[in-house]
Amino acid sequence: MRKYFLFFTFLFFLTGTRAYAQEKVALSQLNLRLMTTGYGTVKAHRSIDNRPLSLQGKSYEQGVGTHADSRIIVSLEKRGVRFTALAGVDDEASPKGSVVFKITADDKVVYTSPVMHKGDKPEKIDINLKEVNRLVLEALSGNDGINNDHADWVNAVFEMREGKPVALPDAKLIEVSTKDILLTLAIDKDNNLMQQYIGKKGGLDVVFARSEQRDQAYPTIQSSSRFVYWGEPALHVVHSDGHTSTQLKYVNHETVQLDDHVTQTRITLKDPNYPFYTDLFYKAYNKQNVLEQWTVIYHEEQADVLVKEAASAAITLHARDYWLTQFTGDWANEFGMDEYPLTAGSKVLENKWGITSANGRQPHFMVSLDGKSSETEGEILAGTLAWSGNFRLQFERSLSGQLTVLAGMNPWSADYTLPAGKKYATPSFIYTYSLHGKGEASRNFHRWALAYGIRDGQTLLRTIFNNWEATGMNTADHTIIPFLKPAHDLGFELFLLDDGWFGLKNKARVLGEWEATPIMHPQGMQPLITAARQTGIDFGLWVEMEMANPDARLVTEHPEWLLTEPNRPQHLQRGQYVLDLANPEVQDFCIRSFNKILSDYPDISFVKWDCNSPFHNPYSHYLGNKQQHLWYEYTLGLYRVFTQCVQANPRLQMMLCSAGGARCDYGAMRFFHEFWTSDNTTPLKRVFIQWGASHVFPAKIHGAHVTHMGRQPFKFAFDVAMSGCLGMDADPTQMTGEEKKITLRALEVYKNRLRPVVQLGDLYRLVSPYENSRSVVSYVNEDKNQAVVFVYQVNDYTEGIKVRLQGLNPEKSYRLEEVNIDSPATAACRENGKTLSGKTLMEDGIYFDCKKRFDSASLYFIAVR
Repeated sequence: MRKYFLFFTFLFFLTGTRAYAQEKVALSQLNLRLMTTGYGTVKAHRSIDNRPLSLQGKSYEQGVGTHADSRIIVSLEKRGVRFTALAGVDDEASPKGSVVFKITADDKVVYTSPVMHKGDKPEKIDINLKEVNRLVLEALSGNDGINNDHADWVNAVFEMREGKPVALPDAKLIEVSTKDILLTLAIDKDNNLMQQYIGKKGGLDVVFARSEQRDQAYPTIQSSSRFVYWGEPALHVVHSDGHTSTQLKYVNHETVQLDDHVTQTRITLKDPNYPFYTDLFYKAYNKQNVLEQWTVIYHEEQADVLVKEAASAAITLHARDYWLTQFTGDWANEFGMDEYPLTAGSKVLENKWGITSANGRQPHFMVSLDGKSSETEGEILAGTLAWSGNFRLQFERSLSGQLTVLAGMNPWSADYTLPAGKKYATPSFIYTYSLHGKGEASRNFHRWALAYGIRDGQTLLRTIFNNWEATGMNTADHTIIPFLKPAHDLGFELFLLDDGWFGLKNKARVLGEWEATPIMHPQGMQPLITAARQTGIDFGLWVEMEMANPDARLVTEHPEWLLTEPNRPQHLQRGQYVLDLANPEVQDFCIRSFNKILSDYPDISFVKWDCNSPFHNPYSHYLGNKQQHLWYEYTLGLYRVFTQCVQANPRLQMMLCSAGGARCDYGAMRFFHEFWTSDNTTPLKRVFIQWGASHVFPAKIHGAHVTHMGRQPFKFAFDVAMSGCLGMDADPTQMTGEEKKITLRALEVYKNRLRPVVQLGDLYRLVSPYENSRSVVSYVNEDKNQAVVFVYQVNDYTEGIKVRLQGLNPEKSYRLEEVNIDSPATAACRENGKTLSGKTLMEDGIYFDCKKRFDSASLYFIAVR
């Protein structure tokens, strides 16, 4: 019996020891990047000067070398048992070195050494860690300066009951995060707000992998013992006393939950010498992995403050091989793509046109942090400015590899006089971070846009028939009414009457006169609208509310409403003035005129809002001596007009246009359902334009119309246009039988099968026309039950192409059907009609016999099991 008792006692002791085994973790094993030091870099197992650790003539193999003033915070979460160490001044120091070692447990000082010098006997430390949440180890100067205060923690070990100690930053952290992205801001001991990290969501080991960063979250030019910043500032103001220097210190912050998936964080900063405040706002869209950032500036100084520069956001990156993707172009050549490495110095993308935000350079970009990226590989920061006026994107790279990205309104000629009590708000900067190339970044933007960034994002848009390419400004009833029934019979759901319907009694097409001209429409618009209703097709109208022609009555009655420079020759692009939307009276005129059209003709269900001239004569009679406010106030006025028009007509579908795609930004798109991507409707060119646009905007909002421009094959034209929001510009009475057959076929398949997948699905750019002789894109709906693939041959090639799909469910089986073809015998896809697994489609791919220029294919997939 005694043998059994001893056996079970031994077994209990053995298992009990295992259950309560204590783990020893050396201080040197912690993230020493989070230990502050007054000089040099903290070393594991070496002194601060990178020599063997040595105290009182004895060398030690294990420990940490640092320098006063030094501090590390360790999280224990009440799981610690003991902390033991030897502490002293390293023998490498001069006799002047003096250090006091101090340990604090949960804000209570539990150990303080005497003032120690080189050669003193090391202090033995043994601290009970029971019930301790947080331990702070400090090596402080002996009150005679920090010269030669070389401090060593030797054989420093934490005994843990369970778990491991974790080093914490010596700063208060503010986290702005989504499902996969984390932006961490740190408030240091001097209340400076720093950007510590941006990237993949992770713990403190990830956030502080590069140690404590000294990058201002909102940079101003300043110098201190902790950091120096001489780059382009995010904020530059002249205070009321003429001082041009600003320092921003943390005051407070709050985070609120706006809905189940969106949080908003406000951080208030203040200059300690002035009643001058800056609020940084961060909105995090959890499901879409998108961040939105903007800034609000205000003050209570004795006189006005001059705002010379105020960025919406400043993002700092740390890498070695940056590549910038920018979007460039001009009229009929929008959304071209240029990719190149960023070298040391500053790269600026900007616009100074005033109201057109995308001519020449566009307010969107992608930056790769690890060399030239692809659709599926590469670490990417992608951003777009939600602003319909002058913008500036600046990429400033230092010789050390740091890249600062500033995004906001263009400060050129835009000094803003800010009185006390008034707030100056910047536009929003929308950005995302991808670890899987440009494709993921684009999908993040698209999902965000459909959920938050555009009007009625989840509503399918109608197919449009437009008269512009057929009749130009001839909108006469007898010309247009014959179009209505053929357009309806071809399958179109809405007829859009373009430019030319308005004006005076004796002159058509007079901008600023928003009544139907009797020259075109003797009985007003009602006969056209009635004819459309009787035909069964909806009716829409073109407007350009921001402009006026010289013959408009308001030009003589209200010359102060026009942007015109005094005593200078006036340049009128397209013979039209730009109205001064900085003036509230002009805003009211535009709102009143627009709403009257809709109240006079309530059956109008669609409006195309155009804008065809930038500021050629930038002078506001309303602003007087504050002309530099024009660029800012005009855009705010424009947004007020949009807001009032949408509120008065909530069910009205609206397209945004500006000489093609010159106003394509999320500042305006929150009021609109789609934008006119380009006046260039040549199908081949549209392949490239829509490829570029897809990097920022979902296919749903790409106005994509089939026309006879370029005289390219009609099937090819429809295959291209069906990858966006499908429409047509043509004379339906002059179309050939073959063209009508293709149109009927394409409209039927687009409306009944492709439209929900294209307009609401996830985009995958599979083959780039910039790198190959063809372009391939696909769309997959949210539940992965349907997909569409479009193949476009842009140049001749000797062979067809095998395409491996992305985004499908590998466990599902999909039936393949090539659509928009005469018969299965003419299919370009060899696997047409087959049922294949998602795994096969993604790993093995499918083959298309597209070789000649203008060959194309549209392939529809539906899950069958």
